[in-house]
Amino acid sequence: MGRNLKPDTVLKEYWGNNERFADFFNAVLFGGREVIKAEQLQERDTEESNVLELGDRQESITAARDLFRVLKTAMGVEFALVGIENQDKVHYAMPIRVMNLDAYAYDRQWKRLKQKYKDEKEMTEDEYLSHMRKEDRFLPVVTVVIYYGEKAWDGAKDLHGVLDIPDEIKPFVGNYPMHLVEVVDNKLRFRNADNRDLFQLLNLVYNASLDKKERLKKAQEYEVSHTVDEDVVRALAATNHIKIEKTSRKERIKVCTLFEEIAKDSRDEGRTEANIETAKRMLKGGKLSVEEIAEYSNLSEEIVLELQKQKDLQLV
Repeated sequence: MGRNLKPDTVLKEYWGNNERFADFFNAVLFGGREVIKAEQLQERDTEESNVLELGDRQESITAARDLFRVLKTAMGVEFALVGIENQDKVHYAMPIRVMNLDAYAYDRQWKRLKQKYKDEKEMTEDEYLSHMRKEDRFLPVVTVVIYYGEKAWDGAKDLHGVLDIPDEIKPFVGNYPMHLVEVVDNKLRFRNADNRDLFQLLNLVYNASLDKKERLKKAQEYEVSHTVDEDVVRALAATNHIKIEKTSRKERIKVCTLFEEIAKDSRDEGRTEANIETAKRMLKGGKLSVEEIAEYSNLSEEIVLELQKQKDLQLV
């Protein structure tokens, strides 16, 4: 059908719409009640760069989020930070990744306080030591992982799930939950039509109780009764690794055409274990770029980038 759309890029564009972003968090946090409004959202830098002090040396660490927003009241007062992480494959270290991203966001807030009070004289000894006043408070950070994969998430959903903890000390080891939404298994209530279409059509794509012809028929019926936005179709194509041509708004891509492509099982092309092992060996060598590894291993660049993330986490 054309060129391959990178899932990460397309999904960032989709959720970059504040109406959809607000509706998603209302569904996840408040059962669909319209608590967060689109006009309250303000884009925040998705890259968290921190310098960690390790003994007598410092180490710089950069972590990039998929999407990050700050919530503001009508008076412009910030009261929360919310972020989305898009995932189309099970990531067994995801609780660690989310915990790190949230920790970086808190640490960044603390660094702003340190800078604010850099030359402050009227502070108590404890406040000076802490680089913050006793009454100072940080903004809460909420991160939600959206998993678009076909198979059920079989990885851990909290920190304890990736730790080997003896029962005797488990009560003393702090846990950290990961908020996960699986598109094939959720009961979220959306108000936004695009979000409803995206999740309903993704559920139809992965409905194992229907054969491909039945799915195509239902997709045709859905398209007749709904006006599906082009962004929704692109998100569907990207999450299923379907190549589509970038068209003008007048040249709409039909949902049923997309389902015909999905029925060809093209999303699994070139994603064998052998290809992945080849890419891992190339990444370990550290001499080739992501683009070169993708070409040699016959994998998409987003898969190679995900393998690189996993390798980097293992080195932390």
